[in-house]
Amino acid sequence: MVHALNRAHRWLKPPSGRIIDLRPAHVVAEVELGLPDGSIAAVGGLVVGDERRQRHRAADLAVSAVVQRGTLTVSAEREFPFYRYANSADELREYIATKWQHTHLDAATEARAHEMMRANPGARLWLRERVAIRNLLPAVAS
Repeated sequence: MVHALNRAHRWLKPPSGRIIDLRPAHVVAEVELGLPDGSIAAVGGLVVGDERRQRHRAADLAVSAVVQRGTLTVSAEREFPFYRYANSADELREYIATKWQHTHLDAATEARAHEMMRANPGARLWLRERVAIRNLLPAVAS
């Protein structure tokens, strides 16, 4: 990824050229249930494989490396929640299985989601990810 950032840096055109780094801020997303009274109940986290953890860490290290070398600078950074809603625990499990690599909804969390949804009619199931967005600009040469 360092190579990709260096290559993208060469394509930036002043004064408005920038790289937008948009990706998960945390490797583990949370399964939650929005209850009819407005409160939120934790259901559990996803099971994340080592390969996904390593890719996540490598991306963080790549951004740090180009910033430390003085190639790019972070001009703005923010985290925000990103939600994926599901009508059932089965639907959420299938979504994760088809869209995410090296990550799955374990049987215990799925069972809790089923049970909690049965016990709370009108509740809404979702997956909450913390996402980070960074604005990377060419570093000003001193």
